[in-house]
Amino acid sequence: MFETIKQNIQKYALLRAAVYIISGIAIVLNPSAVFHFIGYLITAYLVLLGVLNLFEAYRFKRKTGSWSIGLFSGLFFLICALIVYAFAPAIVSILPILLGLAVIINSLFQLFFSMNTKAKSWSVYSILLLIGGFVLLFNPFKSLMVLFQIFGFILIFMGIQEIINFIRVRKMTIR
Repeated sequence: MFETIKQNIQKYALLRAAVYIISGIAIVLNPSAVFHFIGYLITAYLVLLGVLNLFEAYRFKRKTGSWSIGLFSGLFFLICALIVYAFAPAIVSILPILLGLAVIINSLFQLFFSMNTKAKSWSVYSILLLIGGFVLLFNPFKSLMVLFQIFGFILIFMGIQEIINFIRVRKMTIR
């Protein structure tokens, strides 16, 4: 089970890190512009994930002769991208809640990872990330731009953590 989780973490870790860091910097520097553009950014990210999954599924088919689950996940991401694009204004209005949920989910994965790799110092980071996610979730509209900028900083730290985890998992794989 841990091997599967490790492979999933590794698969697109650097892509996630780049998206987190670039998005975080943009949010910190100009939160209102990013806030109004966020639906389209989410659409682009989902399209990218969909295309990458379809490409992986195609490579798997050429190698084995059968389609992998990547075909379905790729199509799922592309369908989600269409939905997000169609409902971008509505999504922006509930964005703080979605951001809070995303941070909470990521912090739980980070906490799980830190506990399974005996990296206890990163447990503190995960708990702080969890608290930040709950603040976004339960206080979504008060001082929205400040919260959005805080989320930008959180994204930057999440990107850095993704890179660190990528290096750690790669070292574990080499051993």
